[in-house]
Amino acid sequence: MISNIEYLKLRFRLASPMTIGSGGNANTDSDVILDSSGRPIIPATALAGVISHFFKEQDWHDTDFWGCISDNGSKPSRIIFYDGTAETADPFITIRDSVALENKLPDDADGNIIPGNKVGIDGAKFDKEAVETDAIFSALIELHDPTDTERERVLRSLAAIDCGVIRIGSKTTRGYGQLDIISLMSAKFDLAADRDKWLGFDQYDLSSDKCYSDVDGFPDKFANDLPVDIISLTLKQEGAVSIRSNTIKDIYDADYMQLSTNDGTPVIPGTSWAGAFRSRFRELCNDAKFTDAVFGYVDLVNCKQQKSKITFTESRIENSTEKLITRTAIDRYTAGTKTSALYSEITQFDGTCTLDITLMKNTENRQKALNVLSAVICDLDRGYLAVGGLTAVGRGLFSVTKMCFNGTNVTDAMKKGDIKNMTGGADNE
Repeated sequence: MISNIEYLKLRFRLASPMTIGSGGNANTDSDVILDSSGRPIIPATALAGVISHFFKEQDWHDTDFWGCISDNGSKPSRIIFYDGTAETADPFITIRDSVALENKLPDDADGNIIPGNKVGIDGAKFDKEAVETDAIFSALIELHDPTDTERERVLRSLAAIDCGVIRIGSKTTRGYGQLDIISLMSAKFDLAADRDKWLGFDQYDLSSDKCYSDVDGFPDKFANDLPVDIISLTLKQEGAVSIRSNTIKDIYDADYMQLSTNDGTPVIPGTSWAGAFRSRFRELCNDAKFTDAVFGYVDLVNCKQQKSKITFTESRIENSTEKLITRTAIDRYTAGTKTSALYSEITQFDGTCTLDITLMKNTENRQKALNVLSAVICDLDRGYLAVGGLTAVGRGLFSVTKMCFNGTNVTDAMKKGDIKNMTGGADNE
C-alpha cells in the first residue's frame, strides 16, 4: 500500500542538439521520434535508462526501489517516468551529416594512402535528424514512498544531467543530448491526509504549477562528487574555421557555409572535436589499444564495441566575423584554373567559443589519459592541432585563453607546458 507520492516536474533546455531515433529512415538515415501531433518527444524509457545506468555506476541500484522480474515473481518499481514533451509548437529539427575519418600513421598507411592525411572510413558516411539547440521540454518523475536517501540519489542524478555528466539520446559522448535544467519543482502528497488534494491533482498538466514548489538547493546541493574530471577551455579563433554545411539560405550566395544552428550561430560539433583530439591522442601515446579504451570503438568484424570514456561538448562561436571566400584549384602544370573547380564558401573569423571535456574517473590508467589529453591541449594552443576542414591552408586554428580542471584555473601551467599541474595533480587511479 502506497502512503506517500512525490512528483518531480522538470523543465529543461537543450544545450546541444538531441537525437533520439524512431527507427525510421524516411527523411535521413535516422529520423527523430515524434508524437502523434508531429512534435519530438523524449520517451520515458530514455530517461529511465540513463538514470538507472547512473545509479548502477554509483552502486546505488537496488531492486526494492527500481523493481525486478525474477523466477520468484515480480516487484513493481517505486520510480515512474513520464515522456518528455516539447513545449514549443514547432521545435526546429535539423539534419546533421557525419563521416568517420581516420588519420593514418606511418605504420598503418599502405597503398596510395599518405601518412597524416585524413581518410574517410568505408561505409561511415551517414546523416541524421536532431532536435535543435534551445528547444524546451517538460518531463515528470513519480516517486512512491521514497526514503530520504532514495530521493537524494534521484536529485543527484538530475544534477548530473544539469552538469552534462548524463546526456540523452545517441552520440552523447560527441556533443549531443546535453540538457540544462531550467526548473525543478516538487509536489508531495500524504495519501492519508491529502487524498482529496491528490485526486484533484492532474499530473499530466505540465503547464500548471498547482501544488508544486521549488526543490531547495537544486542543483548546487546535489552536484558534488561527480564521477568525472571536467576540463573547461575558453578558445579564441586564430583565423577561420571550415566545418561545412550543405544547407544554405541562398544558393546564389555560396556553395557552402559554416555549420550553424537554426538561429544562425556558427558551431563546432562535438564530433569534430572528438575526431581531432582522438587522432592527436593516438599519435602522442602511440598506443592504439589505449586510445580505443579512452575514446571507445566499434569492431564490426568481431562484433565488439566499447562506449567512449571521454565526452566533448558542442561549441558555439560568438562574436565572429562572417566572410565570403571564393577559391579555385590551379593546374600545377599549366598554372591555369581547373574546370569546375571554382567555389564560394561562407566562413567565420576571429570568434570565441568554449569547450568542455569530461573524462570518467573510472577510466583505466586515468592519469596517463589526463597527461596525454593535456599534451593535446598544449598542441591546440600552440597551433599544432587544427579542427575541421581545410586545415592544410590554415583553417581551424585556436588558442586557449583559459583552462580549468575541475573548477581550478590551470591556464598558467598550460601555457608553460606543465603537464602534471594542468590536471591539478590528479591521483593516479
